[in-house]
Amino acid sequence: MEEWRDFGYLFIRARWTMDGAKTLIEAAQRFRDRAETLEGLARAGFELDQPADNGFAVAVRPGEESPMRLVEEYG
Repeated sequence: MEEWRDFGYLFIRARWTMDGAKTLIEAAQRFRDRAETLEGLARAGFELDQPADNGFAVAVRPGEESPMRLVEEYG
């Protein structure tokens, strides 16, 4: 996660978080790992730009321009 701390925004894909898990324990661990990463991003100042939709989200630092706003403006 350290490499993401300087980014202004991140695309987050959670839709396939447990793909490849062979047991429920392994699936649960994958969700815990993802939760720890998301909590770390929140502690680093990131926020969701919009509510997550269909397993995808964009996290931005306050004051940074979201790439989704650019799509909406010019789409």
